Amino acid sequence: MAVSYLLYSLYVRPGEITDPEPVIQTVAAITGKSAGEIEAALKTPGNVIKMADHLEEAEIASVAAGKIKGLFVKPQEGRFYPEHETAAGLVGYAGDGMGLAGVEGTYDLILQKGGFRRENLPEIDFHDEEVLGRSAVDVVLTLDLALEKEIEKQLRAHLAKSGAQRGVAILMDARTGDILSWAEQPSFNPNYYWQVPDVRSSGLFQEALDTALYRRVKVRAAAIRRDGELAGPLLPETVAAPDFGLDENEIERYGNLAGLNAGEEEGLFLANRKQASNPSGTAIDPATGGLDILKLTGAIAAFMNGGWQVRPHVLGSVYDHDLQSHFFRAPDFDVQGRRRVVSPSMGIQLRRDLFGTKSPAAEDLHLHAASVVRMEDRGPYGEYVIRNLLVGVAPAKAPKLVLAMLTSQDDLFPAAGAIDDSRRELAQLGTSILPVLLGESPKLASEPFPTEPDRANYSRFLISRRVNYQEREARTAEADLIMPELSGLSLRKGLQRLNGYRLALTIEGSGRIVGQRPAAGSPLEGVQECLLTLESEI
Repeated sequence: MAVSYLLYSLYVRPGEITDPEPVIQTVAAITGKSAGEIEAALKTPGNVIKMADHLEEAEIASVAAGKIKGLFVKPQEGRFYPEHETAAGLVGYAGDGMGLAGVEGTYDLILQKGGFRRENLPEIDFHDEEVLGRSAVDVVLTLDLALEKEIEKQLRAHLAKSGAQRGVAILMDARTGDILSWAEQPSFNPNYYWQVPDVRSSGLFQEALDTALYRRVKVRAAAIRRDGELAGPLLPETVAAPDFGLDENEIERYGNLAGLNAGEEEGLFLANRKQASNPSGTAIDPATGGLDILKLTGAIAAFMNGGWQVRPHVLGSVYDHDLQSHFFRAPDFDVQGRRRVVSPSMGIQLRRDLFGTKSPAAEDLHLHAASVVRMEDRGPYGEYVIRNLLVGVAPAKAPKLVLAMLTSQDDLFPAAGAIDDSRRELAQLGTSILPVLLGESPKLASEPFPTEPDRANYSRFLISRRVNYQEREARTAEADLIMPELSGLSLRKGLQRLNGYRLALTIEGSGRIVGQRPAAGSPLEGVQECLLTLESEI
């Protein structure tokens, strides 16, 4: 999901130069700039002048040796996300070498250089080691990439069909708490996260659910809890008393006993770091109680695994490069975090009767679908918001997977039948996708963990590092508006030459650059895209 590369920036200290000729020759060989350009740059006022970015170790070998006075390099680690928008809301992003959101932000202390101790990562079994990560460590997530991509694809298609603007989905292993998928649409590309206005406060994951979305589940759980372990199956809702004879106070009390509450819970990533129930800072609506989709998924998982409340988590293990060893989750940590919400026999009853009947379209799974429409104050005007929730478990007899999906649609006023149609379409999606997810769920432990970065991603990494929205360096108007000559250069040097022009790039082929559009010398005023054609290396 993320990989780090070490690159270098080349600098000149004009005051330390005793012989300009080797400096000019070396900089020209590294950057591809002409001697005239370099001489002009050396006359720029300043104690330190940057000559180039994104250089590899082989390119700066002559400078790193320290034999050329006035030249020096500075290393910088860059993070690249090969899967782009996939699971971006969970993975998060890093900027200027620092984790800023999601897993990147939560585990920034672990991912930075330097060792860490058990108290910094209590969920990992350190074996007999006192310190991990002295040189470098990788965080290995529980996410399954194939399942994540499948869910995101299906979620995008559903949003396009239904007209909903936003959607989220969680796929959890009901027995272990492993989160296998954490999908959110629309997403963003963490390689260019600065292009997104506010990626941290736009998600449905952190929004409290309206109680109407899961009230039926809560009522049934309360009725099962009230009747006790020796009671038979619940009566069909068509013949049972309204709400099975429960008043609102009983529904709340018994529902809370069954685990459907919004009390303080440990955060998703680290047990000793609490997450606020409403990270956006707005007041929690009393009608919601603060129960979000992750807590609801965890509660349903407890009903499905015999009454055990599991700790939802995305951290599977860490890999220490210095020790060349994997360190997996500590069994004691997860055992200590477990507690029984209900007795084993009550858990069986909940699993059997919680959703009522099985899905008529797929006998091996249970589904719950609900919708709610409400008015929300947004600026000077109110807007209707339709929320659709789907919770599915599979297989029906011994559930392994719990899938929760939530969509949001903003309308001036919901059209007749729109709510029922959206809920029905979401239920159909769950009916079709859950068997696929169950059948394709791989054995994560059997997949080898790559201990070295994939070099195939390197060119794309260089492109992502070049695309930025920082202000361009001061240039003359003529130089700023003319396309430079790129033919014959390597892709890396071509990207260096384009640094600062803020052009969207399309790369075709591999090897050296043999063609470019716009052509060299063309005016760039109003031009936003550049096509580079590479000659494949034999």
